[in-house]
Amino acid sequence: MLISRKHNFLFVHVYKNAGMSVSKALSPFAVSKYQRETVRVLKQLKLPFPVGWDPNPFDTHVTASDLVTAMGHAEFNSFYSFGFVRNPWDWLVSVYCYVMKKPDHFLHEKFVSLGDFRNYILWQCDGGLPLQKEFLFSKNGEQIVKFIGRFESLERDFKAVCRQIGVVAELPKLNVSRQSRSYREYYDETLVEMVRERYQPDIDLFEYQF
Repeated sequence: MLISRKHNFLFVHVYKNAGMSVSKALSPFAVSKYQRETVRVLKQLKLPFPVGWDPNPFDTHVTASDLVTAMGHAEFNSFYSFGFVRNPWDWLVSVYCYVMKKPDHFLHEKFVSLGDFRNYILWQCDGGLPLQKEFLFSKNGEQIVKFIGRFESLERDFKAVCRQIGVVAELPKLNVSRQSRSYREYYDETLVEMVRERYQPDIDLFEYQF
């Protein structure tokens, strides 16, 4: 996640939805160059940050609901909050390809131990990682963030965010999964339906199809 008090925005980072690119593009507007260098040195020395200087006081993938709990409704709602979602079938392939190519990722050994993509989907559908909606909606189903963009229209939606918060920024390409083929080619009919059943809330809410 990323917060800017100067430009009044709050970005909720749903993993593998270009969140690192969005954070990189907007980080210059969230903290000054001097503060960034100070934060870097303090992290290296394992020293505490001056109050308000750490640009990411919360976990990278903290949910909007957890932020509301930590900040309070009034403060959270004072920001222009936003996040991005992605077609669940494509999203699961992207997560898999990214983690499999990152030996230092905390899930890498787990994914390798599963053996193949089919077993990975079985794991995901048996609990695995949370729904995307859980990052952006309350447990009661209320949308918490003010704007939800889509990975499929990332450039357009990111520009809309920039206009809203009054900044000019370009998206770099970071943490690309480098899938060798279309996400559709990873699935057979059984796996398609398994994902549909497990991620039906995301599919219905964001109106996605395989």
